[in-house]
Amino acid sequence: MYTATMETAYCYQILRYERARFRGFTLIELLVVISIIALLIGILLPSLSKAREAARLTVCLSNQRQIGAGLAMYANTYKEMQPRESGTSELASGPQVAAFPGSQYNIAWPFQLRPFLDSRAADAPLALGLQDQFRNAPYYRDPSRPKDTHNVHYVANGMRFTSPTTVSTLGGKPPTALSRTPRPSSTLFLTCFNEDPGGQRWGFWYTGSASDVAVSIYYDMWISSNISGVGGSSHTTWQRTAPNRHGNGAAAVSLDGHAERLPASEIARVARWDDGDYR
Repeated sequence: MYTATMETAYCYQILRYERARFRGFTLIELLVVISIIALLIGILLPSLSKAREAARLTVCLSNQRQIGAGLAMYANTYKEMQPRESGTSELASGPQVAAFPGSQYNIAWPFQLRPFLDSRAADAPLALGLQDQFRNAPYYRDPSRPKDTHNVHYVANGMRFTSPTTVSTLGGKPPTALSRTPRPSSTLFLTCFNEDPGGQRWGFWYTGSASDVAVSIYYDMWISSNISGVGGSSHTTWQRTAPNRHGNGAAAVSLDGHAERLPASEIARVARWDDGDYR
């Protein structure tokens, strides 16, 4: 016989079952789950960070390989000449003389090589370029470089050695024929540009009206401290290489045009930039 007592007991049983079905997590269970998630994140984050840096290095090397190809095409076009140091330490020489008659500048590699990397620059007036201060030159970007206002993220070899251990104090290397270099595959031409804390370099190098030629002349190295950082005391003499840009190393292009990642010790070793031409 079904009684009210039995019905009440049945209702209590149903209620207990429903409560059991929808019971939330206890504090201990939540803490255990959070601990497991934190442990997994701790394990995975270094791997994700390494994967992101590997991707950035791949892009950087791709950009530098394009620059290396442009360097080789430039040399093939202009009787083996390669752009080296720029600015006012040398009177202009090489193929830029026709475009810039009477110029006091050796025109720098970002400006000289751009027509070989970008069809827009190839179609632009030779003496003017694209007049964008390289804002539209993604092939000159290093994705691992901290974001700042520089539009060129690489620096080139303008070193003038007078012996295997001596760098000239009279100025940098003018455009030089590749045939003058006995070790083109092991002599560095270009690497990642160092940070610019406080924008001190940018503030001096860029102005609202600076031409592409004027902007480009600063992205080279002509004294030892630009490479090693030893003895640099101003924005002109500070280290310009970034030896640890990609982990404990950086991407670099050699004079023969090939690009590779090298250890930081090699990037900052002055002798690695010695082209063997001691004229």
